[in-house]
Amino acid sequence: MDTETADLTSLVYRCPMCRKAVEVDPHLTGEVITCPNCDRLFEVVPPQAHPVSADEKIDRSEILKGKEVADSEAVERTIHPVVFRRHLVGTIVCSVLLIAGVAGLSLGLSGRDVQWVSSSTLIVLSAIAAGIAALMLAKWFVESRFQSLQITNERSIYRRGIFNRSTSEVRHSDVRNLKVHQNLYERLLRFGDIAVSSAGQDDMEVVMNDIPQPNEVVDLIRSRQ
Repeated sequence: MDTETADLTSLVYRCPMCRKAVEVDPHLTGEVITCPNCDRLFEVVPPQAHPVSADEKIDRSEILKGKEVADSEAVERTIHPVVFRRHLVGTIVCSVLLIAGVAGLSLGLSGRDVQWVSSSTLIVLSAIAAGIAALMLAKWFVESRFQSLQITNERSIYRRGIFNRSTSEVRHSDVRNLKVHQNLYERLLRFGDIAVSSAGQDDMEVVMNDIPQPNEVVDLIRSRQ
C-alpha cells in the first residue's frame, strides 16, 4: 500500500480498491477505516523503516540519533462552561443596567439634574445600578473560569470550585456510558450537560453542566476510547 507524507500531522494512503488517495491521522495507523470514495474497508498499515544497507555511503555528519517516544499524557482540550448563554436574560438585564448606570454617572458628575432627581441622587443610584450589574457579570464569569473539563489522550478530568475545590476523573478506557442532556433552549444555543459513567458503576460518576457543543465533546471522548 503506497503512503505519502501529507504534512507533519497526517499521512496519505492509497485505497487498494479504488486507488484514491486518502488522508489519515497518524493515530489511526493499525486500524481499519472506510474509504470516503468507494466506502470499502482497508487497513491503515503503519509506515515501516528499514535499516540502511552496508553498501550505501552516508556522510556521518548527516546521521541523526533517534529519540524514544515518550509515553506521556497530553492535554488535547480544555473546556469551560458557557457563561452568558446560560444566563441570557440576566446578561441582557445586567448589560442594560450597566450602560444606564454609566450614563447616569456621566450626567450626575456633569452637575445636571434630571427630572426631579438631583445630580447627587443620580450619582448614587447610578453607581448602585452599575455596581450590582458589574458584580453579577463578574460572578458568573469567575464561576465559569473555576470550572473546567480537561480532555487528555488518556482521561477526562472535571474540576470545579473556587475555595472548596473538587476533582473528578474517568479514564477513557474505563468509560461505559456517555449521556448528553439538552432542553430546547440549550439545543438552540448549543450547550448542555454531559454525564459519564465507567465500568462497574451504575450511577453517573461525573456530571458536567453547561458544556458548549456537548455532542462534539462526547465524540472526542469516544474517539479516545
